[in-house]
Amino acid sequence: MLAFYIVTKGKHPFGKEPDRLRNLIDGKAAHMDEVKDPAAKDLISWMLSHDPKNRPLAEKALKHPYLQSEKRQFEMLCRVGNQLEIKIQDIKSDVVRELNKLSPKIWSDQLDRKVLQYLCTDFVNGTKHVYGTKHVYGSSWTECLRFIRNVNEHWHNRPCSTRGPIEESLVGNPQKYFITVFPYLSAEVHRIVRSCNWKERSDLKEYFM
Repeated sequence: MLAFYIVTKGKHPFGKEPDRLRNLIDGKAAHMDEVKDPAAKDLISWMLSHDPKNRPLAEKALKHPYLQSEKRQFEMLCRVGNQLEIKIQDIKSDVVRELNKLSPKIWSDQLDRKVLQYLCTDFVNGTKHVYGTKHVYGSSWTECLRFIRNVNEHWHNRPCSTRGPIEESLVGNPQKYFITVFPYLSAEVHRIVRSCNWKERSDLKEYFM
């Protein structure tokens, strides 16, 4: 409730009297439309869950991306992008299906086209791929996570002779670039992963448990 009070500058999460008690019993938070930041809204909605069992303890709430540094958010995205189900696009996975329901449907539209093509280029092997082909990345958000993971993993493998083009200067730091281009992706990924047993995986639980 305190978080809601602060974000909405003094409003009660369940509205004014005489409706407050009824809203509280019904689990109907008021004024949520005034919380403009999707990450903050996700955290507050989670903490105000009608069923107390679904509310996070303080330790878990503090792991939410809204309260984490860009570095930790980016690490989580890369770790999720490194999961086998993401790599093979396992449509039987609930997480894969939920991630691919996110909007907008085509994540690459949010990137500068020259930057995208630059990041899809394998300079080590001298191969220039074309975005959207079966050999590179598709339009789904699980493909986006795989893309982010791969860029981060191989960013420093690029020969020094390839550094310096305008595309690289636009990207700068991949961590900063992706968090800026996809500001709410970490909160969406957190929401989906924390709802299943993925959060208990050894390489993921530090971001959830």
